[in-house]
Amino acid sequence: MSISFPHVGSFTYVMESIVREMGRTDVVVPNKPTNKTKQLGSRHSPEWICTPFKMLFGSFIEVLERGAYELVGTLFIDYCRLGYYTPIYELILEDLGYDFEFLYLNFDNPIGFIQEMKRRTEGLTYLQTFRAFQIGWIKNRYIDIADKCLYSYQAVELEKGVSQRVAEKAYRLIVETRGMRNIRKLRKIIPKMFEDEVEIDKKADPLKVVVLGELYAVVEPSINLDVMTKLNELGVISHTPITFCRWIDIGSRANPFKRPSFKTAVKKAKPYVEYRLGGKTQESIGYSIMYKEKGWDGVIHLYPFTCMPEIISRSIIPQISREYEIPILSLVLDEHTGETGLKTRLEAFIDLIERKRKVNGDNIK
Repeated sequence: MSISFPHVGSFTYVMESIVREMGRTDVVVPNKPTNKTKQLGSRHSPEWICTPFKMLFGSFIEVLERGAYELVGTLFIDYCRLGYYTPIYELILEDLGYDFEFLYLNFDNPIGFIQEMKRRTEGLTYLQTFRAFQIGWIKNRYIDIADKCLYSYQAVELEKGVSQRVAEKAYRLIVETRGMRNIRKLRKIIPKMFEDEVEIDKKADPLKVVVLGELYAVVEPSINLDVMTKLNELGVISHTPITFCRWIDIGSRANPFKRPSFKTAVKKAKPYVEYRLGGKTQESIGYSIMYKEKGWDGVIHLYPFTCMPEIISRSIIPQISREYEIPILSLVLDEHTGETGLKTRLEAFIDLIERKRKVNGDNIK
């Protein structure tokens, strides 16, 4: 019985790592979502459900069609519908006649989650099962490092496509490296790979834009039409602090000497949104302020059509933009979002930022 999970950007490599550390070799690794994936998910989903639900559901159907039986899904209490996706998927898939079983990744019951993981392993002890999950969260840190390098080097590379090839090598290296001692060496190895293999324009003075918003809309290129790479193609360094480390990196969360960046973002958002409203409402606002203070040039705010938490953020963001004098472009995404229209809006936004930098530079002189 094969095990699988939906495709979720580069976090897919983390899921693959965890499953392989569980001793499972019967992994059906999901393909990158295509238009077919979008159509499959939309065809069998409630009409007004948010777009991530449809995309993830299409990915589940595709891995089932490829022979998967055990599916990894999430379950947690939250102010966002994301925490309740999997039970709904289960009902719809049963109606469609699929033969499957879900492994619930329950963040509200970590002990139960480890017990559930152990049941799916190849004879591992509880300690070994926890170790598999620990290796997953550590590898997630290095996946984030590879992402950060990719979207920095790609903006200033002299030979187009080299950064992407190096990133793919780095992702596979992270997945395939075994043993904690070897895994920890990746922290230095991955940046060195980009430094040694990617020739950059050292005279370039690129703009820097941070990408914020709803988790899936930010991390999955198939829904945001690879907005991070499109910014790189315009000569702009792109970055996002929105990753899965916040949820699965128990080591960082338990470290009393390290303050997670999202907590700083939430604190900065308090004057505008005092209470948690779900999704990334506070983070979208707080990170916009933080990256302005760090000297970044602009913000792209992504949110899926009908995403209620990010619609609240969208209504406050113009005020943040005025008060902190930072350009912010909000983009709503769904399965019908066109690549040409998005590219045109990005180009206009970058032109605006460049003119703003030039005016500020002239004023300084």
